[in-house]
Amino acid sequence: MTLLEVVIAISLMALLMGLGVVKFANGADERKIRAAVTRIEGMSSRGHAMAILHQKPFWLRLENGKVVLAGADMSAQGQSDDDYKPDLMWEEDGQSNEVIYDTFDTDVLVALRRWGAKEDAWTPAVETVPVIWEFQSSGLCEPVAFRLELGESWVTMTMHPLTARIEEEEMEIR
Repeated sequence: MTLLEVVIAISLMALLMGLGVVKFANGADERKIRAAVTRIEGMSSRGHAMAILHQKPFWLRLENGKVVLAGADMSAQGQSDDDYKPDLMWEEDGQSNEVIYDTFDTDVLVALRRWGAKEDAWTPAVETVPVIWEFQSSGLCEPVAFRLELGESWVTMTMHPLTARIEEEEMEIR
């Protein structure tokens, strides 16, 4: 082999390895978003099933960097399903009137769009105001869509109001 052939072979190998590293680095965002999609769909399905099974309201609460599956603590409050409001999560004495069943910490930005809202009307959770999606004991839930963003990559999930599972999904990974 001549020196020129060796230099060409090494250059081609370096180019291929560089492309592989770039592709692998971009895949990390996709794996994080895909893991968050799977976890949120699992939590919503579980909350929906538990609301029907236990005949009490459950909800997904989006906080800043966290998704929480919670249910009403109706035994302690003596309230019925119709009287309970998930946005009233704290009593005057500072006691919580909810039971937390699952928590998912994430660095993916999660936002929610309610049914009938404009296409770009996403409501992200901020530190002081969580966003709540409720599952009623009747088996119904409000039709919503979630948007998960990480950098320039995003996924939009439209949730089915009868099953609380993903009905439609759009994705763009950059």
